Amino acid sequence: MSLPGNATSRILMGVLSALFVLASACEPNRPPPLDGNPPPPPVKNPSDNQDGGTPSDGGLVIPSDGSSFAAKPSCESGATCEGACPDGSTRCAGNCGFLAPVEYAFAGDPTAIAVGDLNDDGRADIVTANNDGRSVAVLLNQGEGRFQKPSLWAAGKDPSVVALVDLDGDDNLELLVANSGDSTLGVYRGKGKASFHAPVTYAAGDLNLNDLAVADFGAGSMSVALVRGSAGKLSLFHVNDDGSLQKAVDSPASVNPYAMVVADLDGNGSRDIALSYPARCSAPTEKSCQSVGVLLNNGNGTFQEQRFTSTGGTPRGLVAADFDSDTLLDLAVADASNNQVLVLRGRRDGSFYAPTAYAVGKAPSRMVLADINRDSVQDLLVTSATGNQVSLLMGQPGGTFAQQVPITALPQDMELQGLMVSDFDKDRAQDLAVLTHNGIQMLWGSCR
Repeated sequence: MSLPGNATSRILMGVLSALFVLASACEPNRPPPLDGNPPPPPVKNPSDNQDGGTPSDGGLVIPSDGSSFAAKPSCESGATCEGACPDGSTRCAGNCGFLAPVEYAFAGDPTAIAVGDLNDDGRADIVTANNDGRSVAVLLNQGEGRFQKPSLWAAGKDPSVVALVDLDGDDNLELLVANSGDSTLGVYRGKGKASFHAPVTYAAGDLNLNDLAVADFGAGSMSVALVRGSAGKLSLFHVNDDGSLQKAVDSPASVNPYAMVVADLDGNGSRDIALSYPARCSAPTEKSCQSVGVLLNNGNGTFQEQRFTSTGGTPRGLVAADFDSDTLLDLAVADASNNQVLVLRGRRDGSFYAPTAYAVGKAPSRMVLADINRDSVQDLLVTSATGNQVSLLMGQPGGTFAQQVPITALPQDMELQGLMVSDFDKDRAQDLAVLTHNGIQMLWGSCR
């Protein structure tokens, strides 16, 4: 079962817009100064259609009605049904390894997805950033293959990236939302039980906030790293003990970085940052275009000058792992224009050997790593930005990958926005939450 189409979308967007207009315009609480360096002031409430912020009620604008999306399809053990492994093997893949897609349709044009346990019940919940709706949707995992229909929390203009992380150490996940339309970063402090305080919103500067990550870069505590595409910068917001953020420290990141991965790429124990640069070169001498750039960490949260490895094509999504078991981290890069994934073996100095290419679906964009067939080797899953296919590259010992296995989502949902992988129903099989413009398609893993 899925929500009705255009009629429900218009009603939901109308209600959401009305609530924004009627919401209180009071300013969110400012985080306290630290060492004489106050954080940037929060910006105004989005209920006045200006620059970010949220209503004073914690940001919740439309609670869930308590009903559920369609349940995981039934497939009894040993039965021959769509998605079942005909030979009973656990080494299955593609749509043979997953049940038929279940659509979780909701309005707002979701553009980013994150997963985390928001109500401390041991199950992975889902949040999405909804570009048209100026909102974040929270879908609670009810167990046994069911998700509750979403509650909506107010966001800024054009939310483009979302993350869940415990910033203040209280075991409640915070919600981080980058809003590209008004150049802000909203931090929603977790209250537990899938609820949040009204967000504090920080000025992020410029548009195209393309990616974010949270890590301890060696500066004494965690920092939020934010990719600012139009500015060509990487901003680091140091996290205070109470979960508030200090003023951003910017590092030059060249022109229009698209995606980021945080990993120890030189093996010195400090987390480094790799960025992808899909723009075409305007001169043969350019290094930052059509490349991967690596900022090596000095060990104290500052970074060396960026080192570029040319990839050609259109590099977008990134993941890092030690694919070949040589103790050095490698990169996998989605090359959108050549419909391939490039695997770059690390050299320990922030550079890479010549890539090995693997064909995937049209316009690969975002990627995740997961052990789909439970052989203790990481596999790659890649979304198609212009089709309705997830490409699965099964990892093999030695760092190579088998020929792609296509996993097909519902045909009406083109332009997959991203995906997350988790064992959502606790059956020891990995499940896929595939993000589309219409909501989420859940592909439940069926390997037993």
